[in-house]
Formats: sequence, C-alpha cells, structure tokens
Amino acid sequence: MARAWERASAAYLTRRDTTCDTVTYGALAPDEADLRLLGDLHGRRVLDIGCGGGHNTVACARAGAEVTGLDLSAAQLAHARQLAARHAVDITWLQADAAQADQVVAPGWGLILAIHSLPYVQDLSAALTACRRLLAPDGRLVISLDHPLRDCFLDEDDGDLSAFPVRDYFDRSPVAWRFAADLPMQAAHLPISSWFQCLHEVDLVITRMLEPPVPSDTRDDLWPLDSSLAPLRAIPHTLILVATPAPA
Repeated sequence: MARAWERASAAYLTRRDTTCDTVTYGALAPDEADLRLLGDLHGRRVLDIGCGGGHNTVACARAGAEVTGLDLSAAQLAHARQLAARHAVDITWLQADAAQADQVVAPGWGLILAIHSLPYVQDLSAALTACRRLLAPDGRLVISLDHPLRDCFLDEDDGDLSAFPVRDYFDRSPVAWRFAADLPMQAAHLPISSWFQCLHEVDLVITRMLEPPVPSDTRDDLWPLDSSLAPLRAIPHTLILVATPAPA
C-alpha cells in the first residue's frame, strides 16, 4: 500500500481540494464549516491519521490546535511539510502505518481524524485498536469514508459510476479502482453494520453517524437531473462516524 500511494501521490494531490480553511470530509461531503462536528479546536491535541497531503492537518493547526500528522507515504508528507511552511504553522509529521500509530506517539489525544484513510490500511482492527489506545478518556475519533452503498455503483471494469447497482452490498471483497490507467488501487468494503462491529470490538462507542447529502453544486455538476447518472443523486456518497472510548 505504501508503494501504491507513493506512485499515486501526484495524481491524488492534483485532484484534492487545496483549501486549508476548514477540515474537509471528502470531495462529496459538506465540510466542517457546514457540519460542525469538531467544535473549538484552539489548544486541543489533534492527531490526523492518514493525513495525506496535510490539508486537514494544516486546517486544524490554523484553528489553533496542537497537531500531529501521520501518513505512510513519504511523498504525501513532503507535500504536507511544504503546505505547513506556506501557511506558517508548526506541525509534527510522522511516517508510519496507522496500525502502528500507538508505537510512535504517546496517548492522550482529544481528537483523532481518520478522513478517507482507514479503508486503505491492511489491518483495520490493529489501526482501530491503536486509535482506541491513543484517545484520551473523553477523546473522539472521527472517521470519514466512501459510503458502502456508493461502492455498489462503482463499475470496476470501466472505473466509473453506474446509474444502477453493479455490486452486492454484502460482498466484503475489496473495491478495485484506478487513479490512472497505470495506478491500480483497492479499498476495503464493509457494510455499515460491520463498521459498527469493528469499533465495538476495540471498545469504541459510536456517538454520531452522518450520511450527509452531496453539496448541491457538486451534485448538479456531476449528475444533472437530465443525465443518465441522475439516479446517483438519490444515494449517500459519504459515511461519517464519530466514536468515543467505552466507559471503563
């Protein structure tokens, strides 16, 4: 996976929204300015797991948080460092697997972000266990990912979305897709109930679940009402889960 993201880094960063004004939850989701999930970040300790190019990490630092960004890709972290320097914010950057995060940083984090990163880790249980160990007793883990229902509309043969389901929702095999013709990737596909179970097994309790609609301007641009893909307007494309440590 590290090699895959090294190769895909440039392509990913050209597609990534470049804003660092607020935390974003994915290209098809409203951002923090609209969802208001995190509250006041000033003075809080924030760990961004799978930070990629550092856009959310920098956004948190600009909001006054004490932030560490962790990612497996050296290429992504190089971009993140440049981004932090451009915005004159002080951030700690670490290259490590999410499953080993608790081996490279100390516990006690008030907020851990895992924005479109957990489906790409090889050992999801280990990554969630690491998050549980790192959270403060009153800390929160915020996970964002492609909605499992959206996966069912991805036609892996042509690499684009279909207007009708082409995959069994309960098929737990990875989703294969490409950044480009020579950049194959895969991501975990789990039904929502399985995400709940994975969190429960590591003593994390889901306190909020959001399936936010795609912002209207993005929806109209991608799937106009008069297009063959208009049915995609009627399904959720992003799943956001907020979890806290189970009471002792």
